[in-house]
Amino acid sequence: MNLSRKQFLATAALGMAGAAVTSAQTTSLASSTPKSSDCAPAPQPGLHFHILRPDEYDHAAMMQTAQASHPHKQVFVTSSLEEIRPGLASLYLHMQNSLNAFQFSMSGGPGSLGTLGVLMGPAVLLALNDAMWGKYPFGPSLKLHEANGMPALRNVYYHATSKLDPKASADDAAGMYQDWSAQAVLARGGKFWVCHNALTGASHQFAGKMKLNPDEVLAEWKKNFLPGYQWIPAGVGGAQLAQDNGWKLFVV
Repeated sequence: MNLSRKQFLATAALGMAGAAVTSAQTTSLASSTPKSSDCAPAPQPGLHFHILRPDEYDHAAMMQTAQASHPHKQVFVTSSLEEIRPGLASLYLHMQNSLNAFQFSMSGGPGSLGTLGVLMGPAVLLALNDAMWGKYPFGPSLKLHEANGMPALRNVYYHATSKLDPKASADDAAGMYQDWSAQAVLARGGKFWVCHNALTGASHQFAGKMKLNPDEVLAEWKKNFLPGYQWIPAGVGGAQLAQDNGWKLFVV
């Protein structure tokens, strides 16, 4: 199984597009053929995105995050699981850089900037714990790596490289403010929303390659979310909700 980052959901997308084309052809054919109630076209295959009801996710927590009060609020939206270098995710580096700028360079002080990551596409895998990264071949499939260059068999991007001590010097290379991990962002109040649609697509993609039940894979993934990550109905909707509540958009 060898999937590029940008083509992570390509199979599902093509399947949906193919279903749409087939449906259009069927419709065109039907328009020139006598209609009969007993010869309706069969449903076309495609990826079904279950539309979550408010009681199927933590709606209250989502709204609490959306309505958080910070002097400044920045939402980081990404559909790419991009590495700056092996073991370092672009998303967390950008969030840390902005937090550092507001805290140390712009006289905002600690907590002056609220940060929210909205994960879509392959980036949803960042929400899953080491057990899932060990069971499913995310690293080898997407060419993701440990710092030593070996394929990532755990969620290396999540784990702190520092003691997460807020008293550390801003320029301490081993300190919290030079720690480009998810745990460092979370320790500074960062939040993460995960697109349920993209999570569905990803689980179906890996289930298909591994000949597993996609619904069971999705259910297992949702039981293995990391602390600080919440699935929401749609990442695109979450990005809009954040902006409606004063968050400024940054696309990673």
